[in-house]
Amino acid sequence: MNLAAITHETTLPYRQPIARNIIHFRILTAQENCTSVTLNCWKRSDSFPESLRVMPLSIRYADGIHAEWVCDADFAEETHYIKYYFRIDFTTGETRFFCEHGFLENEPERGYFELLQANETEVTERPSWCRSIVYYQIFPERFAVGNSNKTFRDYVPWQDEPTRENFLGGDLNGIRAKLPYLRMLGVECLYLNPVFSGDFNHKYATADYFQIDLDFGTNEDLIALVDEAHAGGIRVVLDGVFNHAGVRFAPFADVLKRGASSRYRDWFYIKRFPVIIDAECYECVGDYPYMPRLRTANPETREYILSVMLYWLKTAKIDGWRLDVADELDVQTVRYLREHLKREYPDALLLGETWGDASRMVCEGDQFDCAMNYLFRDAMVDFFAKGRINAADLDHRLSHMLMKYPDATNLCQYNCLGSHDTARFLTEASGENWRLKLAIAFQILFPGSPAIYYGDELGMTGENDPGCRGGMVWDHGDVELLKWTHDLIALRKNSMAARLGDYHTLIADPVSNVFAFERQYGNERLIAIFNRGKEPHTLDFADATGTITVPSESVKIIQ
Repeated sequence: MNLAAITHETTLPYRQPIARNIIHFRILTAQENCTSVTLNCWKRSDSFPESLRVMPLSIRYADGIHAEWVCDADFAEETHYIKYYFRIDFTTGETRFFCEHGFLENEPERGYFELLQANETEVTERPSWCRSIVYYQIFPERFAVGNSNKTFRDYVPWQDEPTRENFLGGDLNGIRAKLPYLRMLGVECLYLNPVFSGDFNHKYATADYFQIDLDFGTNEDLIALVDEAHAGGIRVVLDGVFNHAGVRFAPFADVLKRGASSRYRDWFYIKRFPVIIDAECYECVGDYPYMPRLRTANPETREYILSVMLYWLKTAKIDGWRLDVADELDVQTVRYLREHLKREYPDALLLGETWGDASRMVCEGDQFDCAMNYLFRDAMVDFFAKGRINAADLDHRLSHMLMKYPDATNLCQYNCLGSHDTARFLTEASGENWRLKLAIAFQILFPGSPAIYYGDELGMTGENDPGCRGGMVWDHGDVELLKWTHDLIALRKNSMAARLGDYHTLIADPVSNVFAFERQYGNERLIAIFNRGKEPHTLDFADATGTITVPSESVKIIQ
């Protein structure tokens, strides 16, 4: 009987309002330590125990250490003044009751947990369109050339090795010309790396947030791209680099010129005057002097950022923002931006970048709708690309990840296999194509929003930045891999189970490294079986699925 492993708190996400009259309750126990958990609750103004409701909880996920027990409790009116406690039955045959006073051998007579109000602002609302959408990330300078007459750069040949300094000539009109390709693939939302006037080929050192960089075209080109994308059923999300700017950003240039007398001195974290381009003079992202950090806690800076976000939502009718290094932004600023932006554009997406646990960013409902899910990417690399972990390890890691967030958040998470900040997945897999194919299938069928980094569907390779930012291989990509990706996306789009279904691990064999999961939505069921091993594997399902043989290094999908 492991009491120390049991956790329930009177905060999100342990009791999450789904609606004002529906509460998602959650409690953690040691895995395989309990036979049942029940929620005992009643309204404090009603007679007790006559009004007592007893609701069983079930295990949603288990990660090898904890089991997560959940239930959705619905009430006849808005949830308020609810007293509750838990009954926990252990595998030892013992029973304990859990309340504010701790663990008791008998049912508590006082010291109950209490939920006073389920306020409307606690009900997390996300744009309905972002659930399980298929993203496609584009690094604009390296995707496609639309205007081949540009002369203000010394462009290198398209297939030259990418560096942090060279330019290939990709632009917005190039992306626009390739929209038919993206529609054919099944893409539903584009995420574009920065397109605003800035330094370097990546444009993360912004000079002017209201102007499209000349390398990529004009403001009108962005408007035309978004309009045409929308006409083809594709949404567009832009990269918002608001944690820092570039040294040519007008307010920072003013600080460089005027020093302590600059009216913008409080827009940045200045350490000493006079200010020169040197990390010793001011805070900067990654200690890189050409990207000074914006002091977003400053109300004037905060208002400026909001004006940028609203301007492009209105002017170009974009569908949302991905915020760069979102986990470094001032939390109160993010809450402020969300409140004001959602008031005018409630359907606009707020996607945050983080490389770890995004709970503090997405679970409270007052910051981001979802986050970039590098935890998923790391698990895919370790299992499929590198073979560092076995199937049981994969199950534990994915379950631990899923347990961090409500189901509604998991369906919106940006599940990538790579990005402009990582090595290409095929490079991580030492060029073994079958490993990428299995990872793509897993990504597209797993809960969340699969995110394709441009060219992965054509087998592009490359080490981390700048190697992962090569020119798109339009003329010599892997067409068989392209078809594989296309067909899986089509399967997903035609399956409610694959898009929105509940997820359950069926098999996670650490010896054979066979991993199988199911997605269930109503009466629709999908089973995906992955065999990472060198030998074919035969599985005998007890239900109507029957006996299935999965060849080595392959995946089998059953509907």
